[in-house]
Amino acid sequence: MERMEIREKVIGCLESLGIFADKGEDFLINDYVQDSMTYMMFLVGLEQAFGVAIPDEHLSSIIGPEQTLEGICTMIESLLGT
Repeated sequence: MERMEIREKVIGCLESLGIFADKGEDFLINDYVQDSMTYMMFLVGLEQAFGVAIPDEHLSSIIGPEQTLEGICTMIESLLGT
């Protein structure tokens, strides 16, 4: 799966939660996902969209204050083995 396809799917997961970010820029996930319930729904959406299980060791980095869209895409790439 190509990087742009991964990026679009991640953005689609956010949009399914009613979160609309600037698609042309990298951004901090924390700027848009503000509470733990939304984070959980985002994580489940990612797992479903990509058919992966996100290991526990990645969870703290996903919800960390410095996590970016590109960082999430890199993590997904590693989980997919691409």
